[in-house]
Amino acid sequence: MCSKEHTIQLINVADNDKFTHSLILVKGVIVNRCDQSILKVKINNSDYPASSTVKFINEKRGQFKLLLKLKSGENNLTLIYCNHELELCLFYEETNHNYTVTPLYIICKGHNGHYQSDTEDNGIENACEKITLGVELVQCLYAEKLSEKGFGRKTFTIGCKCYPFYSSLPLTDSKNMTDQELWTYFANEILGSELFLPEKQKFVGFISSTYYEGISGKDFSYETIKRRTTGHAALGGGGFALFGTGCLYTWPRKLIDIIPAFLNTKLVNRELFMDDSNYRYTYGGCFATTIGSVCHEMGHIFDLGHTKDGLMGSGIDLINRVFTLPTMTDILPDRIVSRTGLKRELMNSKLTTIKRPGEFLRKYHQQKESDVTYFSDNCALTLHLNKWFNSNSTTCDNNCDTKLSFNFVTRFITSTHSFIKLVELRDKGNGMLKMFWSFQDTNTVCFKIVEDIPLDGLTLFVIDSFGNILKQDL
Repeated sequence: MCSKEHTIQLINVADNDKFTHSLILVKGVIVNRCDQSILKVKINNSDYPASSTVKFINEKRGQFKLLLKLKSGENNLTLIYCNHELELCLFYEETNHNYTVTPLYIICKGHNGHYQSDTEDNGIENACEKITLGVELVQCLYAEKLSEKGFGRKTFTIGCKCYPFYSSLPLTDSKNMTDQELWTYFANEILGSELFLPEKQKFVGFISSTYYEGISGKDFSYETIKRRTTGHAALGGGGFALFGTGCLYTWPRKLIDIIPAFLNTKLVNRELFMDDSNYRYTYGGCFATTIGSVCHEMGHIFDLGHTKDGLMGSGIDLINRVFTLPTMTDILPDRIVSRTGLKRELMNSKLTTIKRPGEFLRKYHQQKESDVTYFSDNCALTLHLNKWFNSNSTTCDNNCDTKLSFNFVTRFITSTHSFIKLVELRDKGNGMLKMFWSFQDTNTVCFKIVEDIPLDGLTLFVIDSFGNILKQDL
């Protein structure tokens, strides 16, 4: 019997916490840990499957992270480490939220629905299970990141599991379409179908027929890879976000496989399969970057603009850090925000660490101490107020008299029957945030944009206390 006195300290959850999403993240620390003991988990007196196969402990700091799936209602958890046990009760409360997000697996006319993969297990059912799990992971991430900003564990509601949507777009036509053209076609088709509940439903679509033609030379830059890929997209806006499935082969199908998928260092055969890892070249890198892309583009369907950093900027590649405890950092190429999405800076033949050691060290220490994944303050406030993130939707629906308006002459933004909570000015071309004013703790019904701020080429974004939005090109 161990003579040490152990303690399990939880960081992000507490006894009797309530969740509106079933896939949850639990973070904690083992104090005074042993050399040989492992962390075990029981839910409702049953061994939790992941605990026997996934190593959660960070050797140096005793930190751990768990991904758990809660059933509806009460869940009794027991964390066991050596001779110490910690019991807690967590509740999963399903919501009847009217505002939902529906994941779809889009199959073009003439395609069999099998996505490009390095295994034969790549059919429709497999794809839908992977996409459902991926969107649940994004749902969990949104909740955790809003909680870190002090808004509680708010997140969007998934209306149902992913299912196939059979498009009328011929496969041959889709191969010659740009990502913007694909988004426009599928958005019109889906939002015009009987699936769509006007103004209360958004969709996340994944194209089954994304195809990487391969590269025989040595130019494996992302720009070349993208040119060699058809049926690929990563765009979001309005009620629809669209993605390719070129890297779906790196995604896990089951909860137990999420952490191993993030930590998978297997190298991608870039001659045969798409590599979207921001130059990490690994399966884990592809999974992290593409899940990060889903987080980013879904942000656009929730009316978020671009920011320099964070999830709506350059910070989409290290999603793995939210759910794992890696022992080394990733210093990746910076991204450029453009009108058509996020682009990578071309890899320089000379190490940037030699050219900019100060910046390298800053990034290294920043990543070493945190998961470097976050929403900027203005984005977090927008999500906090957004109707898709507030299950008490009756308060959102019962404000028919509420109106937001902007007067070009006086430069005044006014609101009736609600309070202005956030004002943003964004670049009209790429949606990049230029400046913002937050009224989180004040009740403001009128705000003037001062005369010395030029408005040409900008877009005005305003959100009020009911989640109503004014978006207007200036």
